[in-house]
Amino acid sequence: MATRRTFLTATAALGIAAVGGASAPGFAASGAGTLGTDNAAAAFAAFNNAFLISDGDQRYYKESLDKTTKDYFWRQALDIQAVQDVYDSAPSTQTRDLVGRLLDTFLQQNQGGGGLYDWDWNDYNDDLLWAGLAFARGYKITGNQTYLNQARYAFDRVYDRGWDDALGGGVWWSVEKHEKSALSNSPAVILGCLIYESNGDRWYLDKARAIYDWTWAKLLDRSTGGVHENMQADGTLSSGQTVYSAGAFVSAAQAIYRNQGGGSLFDDAKRTVDWVIRDRTTNGIMTNGQREGTWQSEFARGMGEFVRENNLWSQYYDFMKRNADAAWNVRRTDLGLTWNRWDAQTPRDDTRAVEAIGAVIMQAVTPATRP
Repeated sequence: MATRRTFLTATAALGIAAVGGASAPGFAASGAGTLGTDNAAAAFAAFNNAFLISDGDQRYYKESLDKTTKDYFWRQALDIQAVQDVYDSAPSTQTRDLVGRLLDTFLQQNQGGGGLYDWDWNDYNDDLLWAGLAFARGYKITGNQTYLNQARYAFDRVYDRGWDDALGGGVWWSVEKHEKSALSNSPAVILGCLIYESNGDRWYLDKARAIYDWTWAKLLDRSTGGVHENMQADGTLSSGQTVYSAGAFVSAAQAIYRNQGGGSLFDDAKRTVDWVIRDRTTNGIMTNGQREGTWQSEFARGMGEFVRENNLWSQYYDFMKRNADAAWNVRRTDLGLTWNRWDAQTPRDDTRAVEAIGAVIMQAVTPATRP
């Protein structure tokens, strides 16, 4: 996402080739749980059968259909979060165990010179935040203290090297300090809140609130609900406003609202949800004309949280279901995969894993019928 972020199923018995003869376990399309459309289990099974690599005890997602290399750091973290969305919607032992194996493998594959838990080699603060979110959510799912420790490491490291008083606060996108972006701030808010919810340490909630307030003041267009991509070091505000930045902001506002209350936070989230529906859809469908990255995934998650936690199904269910159905209807019927354009048929080409997660999440967060 941001500049680098542009490089950002009915069939359940399909296998995939992998490095060293490793392969994906056969994921069955089991029945839907408490949330999820009728196609949610099939969409998740198809994603796993297409991209999930099983190599001994390791589990990870490969980069694309035709490549066998692991998905890169931030993309792998987003892939894992899609699995966590599925678990949150329809908890199962199988999905919980997969979350644990994915996180354990992530640590093994991404360790730095300081050891298993060192990510300081990665200069991008948003990368650490996406990974930190996967580990914070992993702790909530599994109770594994190692995951919470790693989530704290990610937040602490980002805050230490990313937050300063330049531009009135906010977290720099990278250690080069050229810009403070929506995606190095909204995810930090969410991560701080998740850590606070897990260990009760008020420091994390206070820092999350300060980061939210900066994002609200500097990047949010309060007249429309759109969220600017970044603010440059000289104070220049980016004109770009994307669906994924909006989604991360909605999740951030809802996370603070969940922990502190306050009608203005609810209004902030709602305004941004309504902006996406009004200004970033084509005939009511979220779609992206740019390949090789995610688009709807963060918004599907953020909207799902906002609607579910505030019981807003009567206002937003029809939109959610229309988009879930649109995504399913343009899938590749041979693999059951949907790309990030939900208004056009998914091509039979080298689709990236991260390009396909939005449809999986949309199916997971949308109930089969209006609650």
